[in-house]
Amino acid sequence: MRRKFITAVGVLALSGAALAGCADTASNQGGGSTEEGGSSGAADFPNGPIELVVAWSAGGGTDVMARAFAQSAEDHLGVPVNVVNKPGSSGAVGWGEIAHSTEPDGQTLTIVSPEIGFMEEQGLYDFGLDDFTLITLINQDPAALAVKADAPWDTLEEFLEDARSNPGDISIGNSGPGLAWDLATTAIEMESDTEFTHVPYDGAATAVQAVLGGTLDAMTFSIGEVSAQVEAGEMKVLALAQEDRLDALPDVPTFIEEGYDVDTGTFRGIAGPAGMDPEVVEILNDAFVDMAEEDVFVDVMESNSFGIRVMPTDEFQPFFEDARDLYVDLLNAQSGD
Repeated sequence: MRRKFITAVGVLALSGAALAGCADTASNQGGGSTEEGGSSGAADFPNGPIELVVAWSAGGGTDVMARAFAQSAEDHLGVPVNVVNKPGSSGAVGWGEIAHSTEPDGQTLTIVSPEIGFMEEQGLYDFGLDDFTLITLINQDPAALAVKADAPWDTLEEFLEDARSNPGDISIGNSGPGLAWDLATTAIEMESDTEFTHVPYDGAATAVQAVLGGTLDAMTFSIGEVSAQVEAGEMKVLALAQEDRLDALPDVPTFIEEGYDVDTGTFRGIAGPAGMDPEVVEILNDAFVDMAEEDVFVDVMESNSFGIRVMPTDEFQPFFEDARDLYVDLLNAQSGD
């Protein structure tokens, strides 16, 4: 029997009861209690432009999403939302700044993904989930295995057969060792009895350029991060790591329908440093939930094949915690524990 690898996508199966049981944790996360009657800090929030830190390079999927998000969020918050890219060390530079040296006043936020929940245990980050205040989930995507348009493989099976015949010869790019897309490659290897060379990049944009330049054979990122190149005929997607095909890509099969039980992906949400005022969090969450319905945001997400999944603060925290447990399981499988 094949082992099923489920990461963020598998969390969708959580029962409502399980989410409700964790809701109290979510409401207290990051902000702690305030004096009765609330905090005066929320009365004039926001009191200036908000900075949205992207821990990855410009041009990648997270960056594209952040800029669409910022444009729509401005109308709901009444102040500019400025995207600032701070890539480096597989997200540790940008996220580390939020975790360690940012005031929890809500004026500086970031887009987070599952890695902040489990990479501290691997010794790659010196921060963890407790160093952030989770606000709103906005996205969830499966992993996509993509190659250059003129690559010698037209199907997933051709790709895997080549990998079996030449262990380690095929290189697959990811966002860093032990991160979500690296784990997606590990899941493919373990399910298909293959071996690849894992190559880390600081974001999808640099991996795309490596594939197009011929120095990288393939990449595992979200479909939205290669959609422009696929539409332009520069890249092709061999398979998606989820159960059902995407409506936007009806001709692209899934690993599961091809006989490989790989169901893995990522999600993204908005967060700030730990210790944020719950009233400020509520203001931001209300704005972000409404913002996610704006045409500007929806159009960019859909045109780039990004999945929109909105989850408010009280559900986002337990969702994240359960996803962390599932990623840890896959990391243990990667290390052989």
